[in-house]
Amino acid sequence: MDWRSRITAGETYPPSVVADGAAAHGLADVRIHVLRNFTVDGIEPLLKRQLGAIGYFPKLAFGGYGTMMQDALAHPCGLVDDAELLLVALTLDELDREYGKPGWTHQGTRDELGALFDLLASRTRATIVVNTFLPPLYPEHGLWPTRDGSDTCSQVAELNSFVLGYAREHAPQFVVADFGRYLALLGADAALDERGRYLWRAPFRQAFLERYARDLVRIVRVSKGRLNKCLILDCDNTLWGGVVGEDGIGGIKLDGQEYPGRAFYDFHTAILGFARRGVILALSSKNNAADVMEILTSHPHCQLRPEHFAAMKLDWRDKATNIRELAEELNLGLDSFVFVDDNPNECELIRTMLPEVTVLAVPEHLHELPGLLHRHGLFDSAAATEDDAQRTERYRIERQRLAARSTFATVDEYLGSLGIVATIEVAQSSDVPRIAQLTQKTNQFNLTTRRYTEQAIRHLSEDNNAAVFVLSAKDRFGSLGLVGVMILERKGSTAVVDTLLLSCRALGRNLEHAFAGDVLKRMGRQWDVEAWEAKYVPTAKNSQVRDFWKNLGFDEIRREGESVHYRCRRSAGEFAIPAHVSIEGTGTWIQSA
Repeated sequence: MDWRSRITAGETYPPSVVADGAAAHGLADVRIHVLRNFTVDGIEPLLKRQLGAIGYFPKLAFGGYGTMMQDALAHPCGLVDDAELLLVALTLDELDREYGKPGWTHQGTRDELGALFDLLASRTRATIVVNTFLPPLYPEHGLWPTRDGSDTCSQVAELNSFVLGYAREHAPQFVVADFGRYLALLGADAALDERGRYLWRAPFRQAFLERYARDLVRIVRVSKGRLNKCLILDCDNTLWGGVVGEDGIGGIKLDGQEYPGRAFYDFHTAILGFARRGVILALSSKNNAADVMEILTSHPHCQLRPEHFAAMKLDWRDKATNIRELAEELNLGLDSFVFVDDNPNECELIRTMLPEVTVLAVPEHLHELPGLLHRHGLFDSAAATEDDAQRTERYRIERQRLAARSTFATVDEYLGSLGIVATIEVAQSSDVPRIAQLTQKTNQFNLTTRRYTEQAIRHLSEDNNAAVFVLSAKDRFGSLGLVGVMILERKGSTAVVDTLLLSCRALGRNLEHAFAGDVLKRMGRQWDVEAWEAKYVPTAKNSQVRDFWKNLGFDEIRREGESVHYRCRRSAGEFAIPAHVSIEGTGTWIQSA
């Protein structure tokens, strides 16, 4: 068993990882800083174990007890300034010494929290995790709340409403760790430690901290772009009970009212929720295609219809082969797939043959099936965009493009037939969620793989020495949506390409050359640039863009580790635009200097 497996099994990092540095062992640092008023230090080994299992080494720094404002104001490079993830871990009894006394109201605590949250929002680009507060287990008025809401439970509910509202208004920078949910999942005896609260300011047991750590890992995964994009589903005994080839459409268990059919029906509901948030759906099932399609089109209780699926593999081949083909067809990495099947042999085959794929088995107890995908948090995202809701339809249109391609002798003829139109413009406020999303999840065509929050994008958009551009595209089949992002920084007479990325669904059309060439030519004139500089930072997934800057006419000037730095004098850069791409503007180009 290697050391990564031992971490997953519950051990800590071996001394060599700490001594040599995380990077030497293939781990990426993640800076987690903690502002707290209770003892939360026990979360550190839990985070190390859970983050180590997915390739990260947490570098934690803890503030003092109850010194949140002081720690937030510390200069330079204090707890707030240098954080990637800022954890604000608070309990009410430490935050307000009047809490629990007769007549206590939440207003003073609300004002204090509001001031702290505002300060943090202005001081850091980190993702900020705040928590809700636990009401008393035993309400002071017994079973009946007061009519005027003055009882402590009602006041805590009002305070939690404020926390949730603030996070909602400042999403996605603010995220909520719901302490009430942890308590509900675990029960008071497993979650709370009253003795520890009095003796060491440690009110929570390890099981509670384990839940807390699990949510923090989910947040890190999203902020680092470790996103799952596609859900592949088996059919028999996964989307319905029984085997359609044997039981027929009238014999399968799928019912909105009665168990066990209702469990499958509610699973459909959950799946549709993920689809509306942009998760791509696909089928891989050993079945006669006609039988499955009959259920999808005709069964009165089947909520999933053919149009909900971007791709289907309904045949008798092994599922590892089919999933590889789905990855190629959808142009997605295997590590972006989640596969759900009821057959232990099929699950083990995929785990063995395609270890990058996340495999979930249908639970033995069917009542657990509807919550399966939510329980693991595998499709978390910082924010859903309009583009997400249209993703499956765009994959359907892409299949039409692929069918058309086979009628042309050459790729150039095919591209010329598409009538590709690129719209390139300065990013608008409405584009920011999609831009941040693309920086967080785009891996293949991404020259530097820098991840940005919405707040960071807004900051760059408002900086007179920076510029953020977006690329949208369409062709005769339909719209591709917003598919490209380019971020520039001006440094005197030199300008630097900070970020250039293109969504995987837009690859293979030379849009990247049209995008980069047009922006560099026009911004070179506007900023009076003498030279452009750019960089390629290799990752496990972006090898296809290794020579992009060289092919665009840039010269390599130096190497730093694995990163390659390029430079191009403005007078030397021709930046030819591919002939099959037409560029349109909408008047939102020129950015004030």
